[in-house]
Amino acid sequence: MKSKTISLVRVCFFTEKAENLFEKIKASNREILWQKLEDKSVLSEWTKESFEKSIPLLFICAAGIATRTIAPFVKDKFTDSPVLVMDEEGRFIIPILSGHLGNANEIAFEISRSINAQPVITTGTDVNGKFGIDNFARINGLKIVNREGIKKISARILAGKKIKVFIEDTIKISALNMPSEIVLVKNAGEEAHVAVTLRELATDEKNKYLINLVPKKYCLGIGCKKGKNFNELKDFAETIFSSHFHAELRNEVVSISSINLKEEETGLLEFSHWLHVPFITYTAEELIKAQGDFSESDFVNEITGVPNVCERAAVLAAGKDGHLVLSKTAKNGMTISVAEKKPLIEKWN
Repeated sequence: MKSKTISLVRVCFFTEKAENLFEKIKASNREILWQKLEDKSVLSEWTKESFEKSIPLLFICAAGIATRTIAPFVKDKFTDSPVLVMDEEGRFIIPILSGHLGNANEIAFEISRSINAQPVITTGTDVNGKFGIDNFARINGLKIVNREGIKKISARILAGKKIKVFIEDTIKISALNMPSEIVLVKNAGEEAHVAVTLRELATDEKNKYLINLVPKKYCLGIGCKKGKNFNELKDFAETIFSSHFHAELRNEVVSISSINLKEEETGLLEFSHWLHVPFITYTAEELIKAQGDFSESDFVNEITGVPNVCERAAVLAAGKDGHLVLSKTAKNGMTISVAEKKPLIEKWN
């Protein structure tokens, strides 16, 4: 497939050598939209805004500078920006914040591969080559209900103990190569440490497990005029979810998708990072092959080469057995549709 997952990364550096390194990184990582800090006098405000939107930050400088810069804004591992530090020689890259839930570790690996740098990973499960429950939740679009359970599960794994996992029958498992740390149990009544359930368990049931994971199920397909900003897109989507689904975006959305013409649409990228979900783009050729009964627009077809973007993108992102649950809704140059994705465990690591 030609579909791509696009990320936005903001970059800060202070020397000419660091700038030259950044240009090398930029040239080698074209599926990332890079934004460099032009005015160093607004570094604090720039960092604050980045954390408010959970946008990844790369500092090409001393780790102490990065640490002092981000310190006032670090609040919650579930929403903090992923932060990475790199020396200006390009020898080492270190994720120092939000390695799993913010995907900082994977960003480090991507950059290191492209310029032959050494990623320095410090998260306990990764260092020991073990299964990470928070990483598992992120890559499979699972909501972590009782977040305090992450530390308890990781502690058991690092102590060499097995983790018993109950997964409801309604949730399919296509992932192969189950980690050695995991033991699946078939019945809800069996003793287990993790419960992956279609809906959040009631308190008395939830307390039987260290952690309860629930699949996020909605894929947002979005079309918009050029220049629509983060707040416009977020407010529109929140209104839709409040009125149609009576749900909060961050708890239910598993992906954002659009046409590849929107790969560098900053508002969409910022919105995806705020949600901590992938931003997937499709070519017009891919979108036209989407199966379903979609609304059509001659104007959209003239501009994009496909008569509908948002509905088709949502259905493609939802994958096999996914279906449209909200047709195109339009407001002020933006269109949003929603498809429901069938719950699926696709990857363990």
